[in-house]
Amino acid sequence: MPYILVALANILGGSTYVFTAHAVKGFPEKDLMLLRMFFCALLFVPFLWRGRRRLAKASRGDWARMFAVGLLGYALPLTLGTYGVKLSTATNASLLVGMEPVAIVLLSAFFLGERLTGLKVLSLVLGLTGAMLIAFQGLPAAVGVFTDRLKGDLILTGHGCCWALYSVIGKAALKRVDPVDFTVATTVIAFLGVASWACTGLSLSSWAMAPASAWLSMLYLAAAGGFLATMLWNVALVKVEATSVANFIFLQPVVGVAFGVYLQGDAFTGWSMAGGALVLSGMWAATRA
Repeated sequence: MPYILVALANILGGSTYVFTAHAVKGFPEKDLMLLRMFFCALLFVPFLWRGRRRLAKASRGDWARMFAVGLLGYALPLTLGTYGVKLSTATNASLLVGMEPVAIVLLSAFFLGERLTGLKVLSLVLGLTGAMLIAFQGLPAAVGVFTDRLKGDLILTGHGCCWALYSVIGKAALKRVDPVDFTVATTVIAFLGVASWACTGLSLSSWAMAPASAWLSMLYLAAAGGFLATMLWNVALVKVEATSVANFIFLQPVVGVAFGVYLQGDAFTGWSMAGGALVLSGMWAATRA
């Protein structure tokens, strides 16, 4: 059951890159992040009220971890990802989020003492290789892979690494804090972090001019990518090792290709099929680990 929840969370996460690419066509980056986090936090208000007494009893150490997760593991990668997709592409974002499981495995082994088994390493190799084939539609050339969008791709690389902090830092707090309460607290903290700087220089006039497709994309990011995906991820993270759930992140490139085919008319090539097979093989190795 936990692996099903992790898979669903990453299916939702993989779809966010296409919707982010649509949303930034109608909203400036700051406005998009603020609106997305506002509506996401709004969905958590009933849960915040229900769990307020439990959260009040959380230790200072757990609150410190939740603030670190909210600011460094949520608000920061969300910001980097939004700007990275704007400068690069949703496809490259799907590939470079593969830095997250790599960072999770390494950080979990170092900070959480989780064993780095052969199957975990194999699942990472299979997943990264599959993600590369899907994003590049073959083996990347030795020169010029990131030439045109180097800045965006470097930002997206940092975005993937920062997402790893969400699971690694949060794992310790989830031993004592209810996963729903943890998700609520970190989401609200992330919203406050984004709002503290995004409120300056907002382009309110762009909100009225934004097309309906941009509004719908933003609301999808808030409800599916923010509310539901994080809830599923944290509920599952309580029951399995961070290094095991990390490998399911490789589902995101598969979903990115599927949404590209359906929404943008992209061709589904042999490279996409081969990459998808490797990603699924990596998931299988992770569950067996």
